[in-house]
Amino acid sequence: MPVLTEAELNELKAKIATSEESLANSISQKNKAEKKAEESQKQKSVFMILSVLFFVLLIGTYALLYTQPDLLPVEIGTAVADDEVVVKQDEINQYQTTVTNLEQELQAFKSRGTHPLDLNEFYAVQLGAFKKFDTRLSSSSFSLVRNANFDDFNLFTLGVFETKEEAEKLRNVVRQLNFRDAFVGQYKNGERIKSKF
Repeated sequence: MPVLTEAELNELKAKIATSEESLANSISQKNKAEKKAEESQKQKSVFMILSVLFFVLLIGTYALLYTQPDLLPVEIGTAVADDEVVVKQDEINQYQTTVTNLEQELQAFKSRGTHPLDLNEFYAVQLGAFKKFDTRLSSSSFSLVRNANFDDFNLFTLGVFETKEEAEKLRNVVRQLNFRDAFVGQYKNGERIKSKF
């Protein structure tokens, strides 16, 4: 039987260690390559799924818009300028009906010889009360801002309302415009008949 010397044994051990190290490197590189291949496959799968979803969405949107053209803001091929607005015919019809109704109401007031703002008793938002300032702020024909009297004061009011609640809404807006002392008052025949609410 052949006998190995110590040097030959060490040489064989070194070759085995080198082979094992080379095998470990090969296995590591193989694992890295397999991981890269898996990641690449996953990326391809995700890309394919997203592509399919995009095309389904695109086809669905196309089908929806062409089966229900009223969802389109304007007809295809119709250009709208910056200073133009597209309004549907039924909205125009509603506006025309509203205008016609308002014209009929105004005509009814005129036939009775009164103006809708000429109420003998009403609620308004009082903006101020002054002794020395008594200039009218509007003509008597268009009196949204009215003059009234209370004791020796000239009162300036805004609005003409049949109910206190309606006047309160305007008072809230007027207070936001820095008329902090504005309040709702009740007026009759040009005179305030009740104090602050």
